[in-house]
Amino acid sequence: MRITEVEVIEIAATKSKGIARFIRHAPLVGPMEPYPEYAKDRSMWTGGSHWVVPMIIIRTDEGIEGYGFCGGGSAAAGKVIVDRHYKNYLMGADPFDTEVLWDKMFKASIVFGRKGAAIEALSGVDNALWDVKGKALGLPVYKLLGGRTKEKIKLYASNLHPSNINQPDYELLAKEAVDYKKRGYRGMKQRMCAGPGEGRKGMHRNEMLVKTVREAVGDETALMVDAYMGWADREYALQMIKKLEKYNLDWVEEPLMPDDFEGYKYLRAKTGTPIAAGEHEYTRFGFVQLITQGIVDILQPDIRRMGGITEAKKVAALCEAFNMPCAPHIAYAETVHLSLSCPMIGWAEHTCIPSWEKKEGGFQDAYIQGAPQAEGGFMDISDRPGLGIALDMAAIEKLKT
Repeated sequence: MRITEVEVIEIAATKSKGIARFIRHAPLVGPMEPYPEYAKDRSMWTGGSHWVVPMIIIRTDEGIEGYGFCGGGSAAAGKVIVDRHYKNYLMGADPFDTEVLWDKMFKASIVFGRKGAAIEALSGVDNALWDVKGKALGLPVYKLLGGRTKEKIKLYASNLHPSNINQPDYELLAKEAVDYKKRGYRGMKQRMCAGPGEGRKGMHRNEMLVKTVREAVGDETALMVDAYMGWADREYALQMIKKLEKYNLDWVEEPLMPDDFEGYKYLRAKTGTPIAAGEHEYTRFGFVQLITQGIVDILQPDIRRMGGITEAKKVAALCEAFNMPCAPHIAYAETVHLSLSCPMIGWAEHTCIPSWEKKEGGFQDAYIQGAPQAEGGFMDISDRPGLGIALDMAAIEKLKT
């Protein structure tokens, strides 16, 4: 079998109402916190333009198509890096040679890559190759990764944004948390509304968000907090985490910027609350630093961002070797395949919405058919070959850039 075509389609995901709502209108603090014009919602990712998801289709001389998506929302990953660069190493290659193809693409992008868009582009290609391999063998990808280590993967509900950065509706927040608990989620993750710029006033609102959810769901439900890199002053972050210790959090996620390794060590040395990060880390080389330097307690790789399945299985092996818990970012199909095959993965992140809101296409459902669905707080994957997904080409046509 040989690769005969590599197609890149750039999807303007925020043309979909459901995704646009989440990206542009979900209040939270984040890395752009010092800049008021971008600090209040996820439009910080895009500067107000569309959030682009490059989609990779790999076709073979046996008529098999594989699908992959590049994480991070960077248009550069698609048309520029895949179409003009990586394609040169893919055309005519055997799609089963995922190790050597990964290595070629990684080494060929060293001068401008190692992290960021170059690895996000590689991720989309690699995941598409695994989809091809599974389809060619008539097997789901998780079987190619070693089979099930669990019957299904436990989910935590990931939403609980403050309704308003400055004046959160705490009653509505409690209602949303109770809704997720009733739907079977054993854990949930909420977002914060303030960073160092607001000092103690913002700290109080952050604490009130956590207090509200903890009181609504009780002590049995796992509760996590995502600061999304918005507490970038380590002393502020330390004070904030200490304020939240009484609420028995399972972890605080990304309190600092990803490369502030010394800051993360500082927080871990001075607080007992577990620290999670890795959503914005790349390749085994980055993750081995997080493990061996004692940066975090829980790893959170994004399979569409950090190097694809080929690299993710190596990070999973590192987690086993160092007995490091792993909770990957967002339950995409490829994430669920990996999670089922990896004994160190206990949670998957499900970006859900309250049951009373009309669903208008989430991260996956807007243009993917057959994406895994939550049921009773758990998620399984079908035994359809490959990643088990199909493309909604009619929807994709409307979402193209």
